[in-house]
Amino acid sequence: MDRFILVARLKPDSRERAQELVAAESPDREDLEAALDRYTVFLSETEVVFFFEGPDAHSAIKAIFDDPSATEIAHWLPLFDGPLHRAPEAYSWERAVARSS
Repeated sequence: MDRFILVARLKPDSRERAQELVAAESPDREDLEAALDRYTVFLSETEVVFFFEGPDAHSAIKAIFDDPSATEIAHWLPLFDGPLHRAPEAYSWERAVARSS
């Protein structure tokens, strides 16, 4: 299972527009469903974080960096204050799934 985090700093005074984009995100995207099990957007006052997880998340990330204007983050590009960059996973913890007797 591939997991990727992409981070971008937001331009000053763009948070309101960013919130509008988050509200407009659609889970019914066939292209995302084919590559991903999970796509999440986190939003702080100054940054946006995109989380991608799935069996083909690597291809989705490659497509974003090859041509971001043709991907699910295209509408975010005008809000970025600097480059979109990948934040490699440094640590992960998951609770063990309880086994049934």
